[in-house]
Amino acid sequence: MEERFWWRCNTEVKMLDDYEFKLCRDAWFEGKKVVEKELEKRNIKDFVWLDKIETFEQYRYLLEMYRILTGEYESNPLAILHHQSSQFGKDCPNCKKPFRTSRAIYCASCGYGSENLTKI
Repeated sequence: MEERFWWRCNTEVKMLDDYEFKLCRDAWFEGKKVVEKELEKRNIKDFVWLDKIETFEQYRYLLEMYRILTGEYESNPLAILHHQSSQFGKDCPNCKKPFRTSRAIYCASCGYGSENLTKI
């Protein structure tokens, strides 16, 4: 896991690597057993489960897994699906913010590389 700039929130967020992202997805689809397995693997015995989350109950275990991995509570479960580092490109040499996709050829934040684009 690493902290990277996320353009949707305009702030630094903890980005998940592919393995951590898979753990979150598995927790979302398979539920509590995946979270309990990760707690056991990390030898976390004093984990305090979140109280019932009325609006996001279907995302309970996704939120719990993200909290285990990052140590932070994310209030928007769908934002976690955008917190996968490999969804973004390399960091811009000019502004150090990541390109918005792995295939991007210019930086949408500062415009670096846009001079190489052909105009239609």
